[in-house]
Amino acid sequence: MKRTSRWRLARVAMLTAAAVLIGTIAPSLASSGPASAATDGQMVYPASGTIQSKVGDGCRSDYRKHDGIDISGQGGTPILAAYDGVIKTRAWSNGYGYYVDIQHAAGYVTRYAHMVAQGSVAPGASVVRGQQIGIVGSTGNSTGAHLHFEVWRNGTVFSAINDGFVCLSTVARGGRIPLVFPGLGTVASSPVMTADYNGDGKADLLGVAGDSDLHFLAGNGAGGFAKGSVITSAWGIHRHLTHTDLNGDGRADMLVARSDGVLEYYAGNATGGFGAYGTPGSGWYGMLHVTSGADFSGDGHQDVLGASATGSLTIYRGNGTGALPGPHTLVGSGWNTIRYMVGGEFNGDRLGDIMAVANDGTLYFYPGLGGRFGTRVAVGSGWGAMTALTGGVDYNGDKKADLIARTASGELYLYPGDGTGRLKSRILIGSGWSGYLQLE
Repeated sequence: MKRTSRWRLARVAMLTAAAVLIGTIAPSLASSGPASAATDGQMVYPASGTIQSKVGDGCRSDYRKHDGIDISGQGGTPILAAYDGVIKTRAWSNGYGYYVDIQHAAGYVTRYAHMVAQGSVAPGASVVRGQQIGIVGSTGNSTGAHLHFEVWRNGTVFSAINDGFVCLSTVARGGRIPLVFPGLGTVASSPVMTADYNGDGKADLLGVAGDSDLHFLAGNGAGGFAKGSVITSAWGIHRHLTHTDLNGDGRADMLVARSDGVLEYYAGNATGGFGAYGTPGSGWYGMLHVTSGADFSGDGHQDVLGASATGSLTIYRGNGTGALPGPHTLVGSGWNTIRYMVGGEFNGDRLGDIMAVANDGTLYFYPGLGGRFGTRVAVGSGWGAMTALTGGVDYNGDKKADLIARTASGELYLYPGDGTGRLKSRILIGSGWSGYLQLE
């Protein structure tokens, strides 16, 4: 069958707790100020008090090995989230005492340490700028009540935070920090909606049929899909059909590896079809696995993961324009023991994770840490019998990333995600899906 040109493809549209600190005053919760969703990239002072130390600066003309800002005084008063984000960590250590980490857009993480008690918001929950997350204390390695405030970006201390603070000055909780945080104001698309091809707010599927036609299957938002409609033909010569939002416009894009190795990129357009076309790389046809749909580097833009024939896994960093300029990061080896790999944001921290099926049929969750992945966790067994696996997006409308898998007999199942990197009981979508060579 003659292949439809990319120009025709571009024209084809789819169907349509309060706590008390000994020796300090009780917290005045009413003084914390209103919380508000933020899109301007402007952090606020998380606590009130005097600036006693900055990054590498003891504030008395002396160097001090120190990764954050110390705001002293006013023990027992509220600590606010400096910016919108997701609670990444709520824990204790001998050094930090009770502390909380918040994951923000563009690879930023803020830390709030020496709290009087455990933070008031559970891990995985979203917070907005100005929302109370704890109370100023003196736990851990601390000589008096104060907040130790750190900012990190892509795994490195963001030392420029010093420019927003003046030694020995007094700051007021909730006031704007006079500093530009590059990329923080970028409004990223939902990490669980990057397969919405027709703009109705429901995740869809693409499939390569047995006759090589490329099909669009509209999602109904409850885990079901309409009958496939033909987008174009002669796609049997392609591999690694992958959903993405590589240009960051909130509309689903498509990647596919051509038989000559070129990676083709098709940007989703405002009418439900595909517009801009690009070739962001070569050598992709021979990859074992290709996946996208999330920010794996922590810079606020979606990236692409590629596992080579030798098992090396690389993050191909996107820049939000549909290109993959790099720098590319080698993040692991041994991925030639993996049968299926799906990217997505499965645990609510806005960093890209991986769900992967090993050759022995074990399903593993690899939490993303921004430019690398944490220790894998087994979340299921018996997955070696599956003949297709996709997901990393929200198919059932609960705003959590799910998986879809096909059995050898052609039954298609939805595995709803629970938002923590694990899955709920599967739900049968339908039968008769064996005719698809690829599902994505």
